[in-house]
Amino acid sequence: MPLKKNSKSVKEFYDELSGEYTSLINRCVPRYDELFSTLFFYIPENLKPKKILELGCGTGNLTQKIIEKYPNAEIFLVDISDEIIRQCKKRFIKNKNLNFINADFNDLNFKNEDFALIVSSIAIHHIKNKEKEILFGKVRKWLQKSGVFTYFDQFKGATDEIYKKNIEKWHEEIIKLGSDEKDWKQWMKHQDEHDYHATVAEQIEWLKKAKFKTIDVVWRYLLWTVVYAQK
Repeated sequence: MPLKKNSKSVKEFYDELSGEYTSLINRCVPRYDELFSTLFFYIPENLKPKKILELGCGTGNLTQKIIEKYPNAEIFLVDISDEIIRQCKKRFIKNKNLNFINADFNDLNFKNEDFALIVSSIAIHHIKNKEKEILFGKVRKWLQKSGVFTYFDQFKGATDEIYKKNIEKWHEEIIKLGSDEKDWKQWMKHQDEHDYHATVAEQIEWLKKAKFKTIDVVWRYLLWTVVYAQK
């Protein structure tokens, strides 16, 4: 993807951060565990996916939850950082149901109707808005009939003032979680260089254009939002 001025690539950033990613994310994302529980709560009980795609696996926090929920499923894990993937492989070295793909989301190409479930956590905001729209169209094609795409991510506020307030409150929250000002500055630098936040309304519209049948926002707190879409 095109880089913002004077920035490292997303891959370079996460390659460098790979060893401390899990610790940092737990200090910098309010109600992190609640995001996971909400994402899985809305997946239909009668959905028994044999193949699952995770977009942006990081060091495997969402992967762990997928394995616990669907222990027999074959899981395809995508991340742009080879160092992050190395950490994830090390974490699940005994699991033979995992397939790792080191790639940019924009370069992915799977068979139509290949997956029953596609999930993502705090990753899609790293691609530009037009690329998000294209990705959502691809995701629908990759899903089987009645398959589910659900993800949680950072979203922009509907107005600049709401967005500003969300970020101010986020700053307060991460200090309570044990972060310091160095963590905050690192996160804001990353956001300025690598993040492309879109509003809830924009993303719902892209999902509608992709012709998902059911679309809902099932949880939200500040920037973090859980979106559910079914084919």
